[in-house]
Amino acid sequence: MNNPDNNKAFMHLSVLCALLLTMMPWSETVQLFQPHWAALLIAYWSLYAANSRVMYVAFAYGLLLDVLMGSLLGKHGMSLVALSFLVTKSAKKLRMTSFWQLLMMVLIWLFNDIIIRAAIDWISYRYTPKMTDLLPLLTAALVWPWLKYLMDRVQISIRNS
Repeated sequence: MNNPDNNKAFMHLSVLCALLLTMMPWSETVQLFQPHWAALLIAYWSLYAANSRVMYVAFAYGLLLDVLMGSLLGKHGMSLVALSFLVTKSAKKLRMTSFWQLLMMVLIWLFNDIIIRAAIDWISYRYTPKMTDLLPLLTAALVWPWLKYLMDRVQISIRNS
């Protein structure tokens, strides 16, 4: 018995947990390496959700993230919608690729997300991007396999219940 309401609730709960991980007070060193949790979860849901409503979810939670972080309104919303669009566009092909190809594509999408946010910051208040802005990609490469495994396992248990 696959209940789509349970799947939707799990999607919202997982993205809210990503926002909590983003908002937690970390040390400066950890913040340098902290992956963009919301982008990782939006990429996962865009890849494996059966519908294209994930873009609406990405925009809504991106705006919420902007409000919570005090950033320019629409910055995260725009970058997460672009991420969701790119992932959804190639989701059918990528579900059939190898683990390593999928990991490389996730890193490319997250790099694109970083570039969009850096461009918005540069346009809005002349922020100069630094090489340290790319450090979260290293952590994302380590986190993605475990995140995907955990999300897949929870989805299977929801589907079987």
